Amino acid sequence: MKLRISYISIIISFFLILFTGCRKEEFDFNYSNARVEVVLSPGGVGDQGYNDNILRGLQGASVKYGFTLALHIPDEKEQGIQIYDEWLNTPLDDDCERSLFVFSGSEYEYLLEDLTLPDDIRKDVLMFETEREMDGIYTFFVGCYAASYLAGATSVFDNDGEEQKALVIAANPHDRQVRRAVDGYRDGYLAAGGDGCDVHYLSEELDGGYRMQDEAYQFCIENDGNYMYYFSAAGSSNKGVYRFSRETYNFAVGIDDDMGLFSSFISISVVKHMDWAVINLIGDLLNNKKIPYHQVFTYESGYEEMVFSKHVMEDWFLDISHIKNRIVEIEQRYEEANQ
Repeated sequence: MKLRISYISIIISFFLILFTGCRKEEFDFNYSNARVEVVLSPGGVGDQGYNDNILRGLQGASVKYGFTLALHIPDEKEQGIQIYDEWLNTPLDDDCERSLFVFSGSEYEYLLEDLTLPDDIRKDVLMFETEREMDGIYTFFVGCYAASYLAGATSVFDNDGEEQKALVIAANPHDRQVRRAVDGYRDGYLAAGGDGCDVHYLSEELDGGYRMQDEAYQFCIENDGNYMYYFSAAGSSNKGVYRFSRETYNFAVGIDDDMGLFSSFISISVVKHMDWAVINLIGDLLNNKKIPYHQVFTYESGYEEMVFSKHVMEDWFLDISHIKNRIVEIEQRYEEANQ
């Protein structure tokens, strides 16, 4: 089977480096003698959320450090392993000081259980967004419970005693990060005085629900008027909820990035700064810094936060400072209870 490999982003990175070369920082390590090879999520690029945020981070890291960046977009997960095997079995040139292979999403984690690791000490493997610790593989994930909790709490209005409920549309019940978003939003909404928060899963399959925009949109249409706020944690399917919000003037919450541009009724978003994490971790690994094989980044790291859309003002909403002051503790309790 011939692999479909995208080199578009490599060209973009080259021109970004070319036109921003005068602003490049000085480093002790010569990153120009390093190479980063990335296998992206099948069908993920272009979601204007999580995957595009990672892509922005990869390109930003290439600009900042000046290494060679190769991006691969497989048609299916198994092809990602084929790309890895080719990298593994291709000897490095003598002038290449470091080579890093990156799996950009947790959909690959169960394929890595029997992964053959490189013998060359100049090579390392990094995987994004997994809670599993894997021997010889650098892994990390950025939490979202705290930011989702704050988004849920912010979604409650002073509604003159009228019942107000929220709806969460999620990809599937198996993804731990999806569950964090669901649990966080629901817990925050109820803690702030919301009357109820229903959850609807688009799929029961292990990797399902992430590319079901039409189904997400239709479910919202069928429940138009039943909820005060609509929140989704479902990859590209989120666009169906944003479309519903835009067309029907229902309040919605964005996720992964500031989604206020999708609808004027998206007032808040749960943001995961994956681009920041990617830039920092790749720089550390290429420079052979001593870092843990597995890292967890929660609210304290600054990589997750709740943001208000640019077209709204914070004082339009109820004051939740009493919740925000305790959010680190709240997240810690949740993580300890769900280990």
